[in-house]
Formats: sequence, C-alpha cells, structure tokens
Amino acid sequence: MRVNPLPVLLLLLLAASVSRAQESPQAKPDETQAPGAEKSAPSSSGQPPPADHNNREEHPRLFWIIPTYHVSNIKSPQPLSAREKFRIVENDMTDPFTYAGIALDAGIGQAQNDLAGYGQGAAGYGKRFGAGLGDTASSTFFEAFFFPALLHQDPRYFRKGFGPFKARLAHALVRPVVTRKDSGGNDFNWSGILGRLAACGLSNTYYPKTDTGADVVFSRAAIGTALSATSSMLNEFGPDVERWLLGRKRKPQP
Repeated sequence: MRVNPLPVLLLLLLAASVSRAQESPQAKPDETQAPGAEKSAPSSSGQPPPADHNNREEHPRLFWIIPTYHVSNIKSPQPLSAREKFRIVENDMTDPFTYAGIALDAGIGQAQNDLAGYGQGAAGYGKRFGAGLGDTASSTFFEAFFFPALLHQDPRYFRKGFGPFKARLAHALVRPVVTRKDSGGNDFNWSGILGRLAACGLSNTYYPKTDTGADVVFSRAAIGTALSATSSMLNEFGPDVERWLLGRKRKPQP
C-alpha cells in the first residue's frame, strides 16, 4: 500500500507558515464549536443543551479541494453508528479528489517505475491506477468502517484546534497509535493498525509478484502507520494555514 504524496506536499507549506498561523487570537478550548454551527442558548431549566448529532457537522474542504469527512471539531462527540462509519467510506470513495489523488500517485509511480512488474505505457499506468484504487478502497473500508465497527472505535480525527503548538503537534503525532473509543476516552488504535495490515495483505492479490510477501506487507503497514502522522498534522494545522493564506484572523468566541 503506497502513501499518497499530496498530504506530504501540503505539509511543506504548513511547515513554513504554521508559526504565523499560531499568532492569530486563540479562544479557550471549551469555547470551541464546529464551523458553521450556532451556539445554542441554555434551556430554561439551566441545563446545557444537548450536543448536536455528529451527522449534522459540516465538513468544509480544506484548501478548497481536500475533503474532511473523517475530521471533527466537536469537543464532546457522540459515537457513530456502524452505518455512519460506513458513510465515511462512501463519501471518500465517491469524492472526485480521491480519484485525482490516485491518478497523480499513479503518474508519480510510473515516472519512478514503482511496481516495475506493471511495465510502462498506457497499460502500466492503468494497472498502477487500478492498484491505487484498490489500495484506497481497501484501506478506507478497513480503517474507517470494518475494524472501527467491530472494535467499537471512532475512525475520525478530532482536532484540538487551540492551544500551544507543541501540544497540538503531539496530539497529531500520536494519532496513528491512539484513537477514541465509542464509549469515550482513548484506546490503542487497533482499527488503524489492523486496517493497514488487512489492506496491505489484500494488495498481495493484485501487486506484481516481486512486490508481494509477508515481509513486504508488514513493512508497508509500518511505513504507512508512521507516515499517516502527516495526514494528522494536515488535519490539525491545515485550517490555520488556510486562514493565514486568506489573511483571516480567528474570530474570538463569544
């Protein structure tokens, strides 16, 4: 299973500008709410209003193109049902950006002669594109739906959004091995680890024989787990960089 290069390229921009993005006014973490959501008034009984259900949360595109279906800004989330977890898979696999990323990755792979057994030319590119599609579909299915539903873990990335840069960076870097349980609290990210292993194992059925084998599967899964931190960093700091590029300041919370 190969790693899509787009998050890595965007992180180069993030590294150059995140310090500027952190200069914008910050609100307290407990005052954070999902983008586009209106703050609810307290009830007459004095009890806080119930939190909006997760499927009402908006998922604006990062940098106008990157979908964020698996990213949440909710601070007190309710668990997703198995159907809602599968909806993340549906959304990702029907999004044009997914196919654009696969096409770009296949082109880079062909230029570098990755998976050399596929050869070159249109046929080689088609095989690389098909392999990329298989990688993306299987990893999304196993990591966002199958194992999260089976193990009762939440496949979403929950943004910290505010606070010191080091704390947010640590929050993003630990995400490949730590996730949220449906019942609340943190848990070892079995869904992500097992999902990558399952997807890499499945790739043995369509990769060239020179790029298959148990050792290759475990190597790909380990590299994928380590590099998935780049996606977490993009999810965490991307909105800050986007605001900085647009010259917008973070609006203070009421």
